[in-house]
Amino acid sequence: MKAQSSGLTLIEILVALAIFAVVAAAVLAMFPTIFKVNGQTRADQAVTIGAKQFMEQARAAMDTVTEFDSVTAATSLPAAPEAAKVNNYSCVRALNSQPDPSIAAGQIKRVTLTCTHSTYAQQVFTLDLGRPL
Repeated sequence: MKAQSSGLTLIEILVALAIFAVVAAAVLAMFPTIFKVNGQTRADQAVTIGAKQFMEQARAAMDTVTEFDSVTAATSLPAAPEAAKVNNYSCVRALNSQPDPSIAAGQIKRVTLTCTHSTYAQQVFTLDLGRPL
């Protein structure tokens, strides 16, 4: 009689190794995509934080009626975020003193920050400010 041996045969080990290799290759193929998405998310987060800081400074520059009325051009606004601080986005500020023709002139000002990048999508941030009482 033949004795039963415990353990795996060479064929079973090779099949298991082949299955593992296929699964590992599929997982490793996803890594470049994951890193690209992660980079885009990091860039979006950096430019959003920079834009938020800019908008807070713009709002603070128009807290009173006198300050609100004195801001008449984009050059009166705080400086746009530097490219090094917003993941190399190039940001341009703009001011529209009458964003809605149905509202009296000078009552609302729209601050716009447009940020562009050579690789990522353009980001546009807008803040409407009403004239303080």
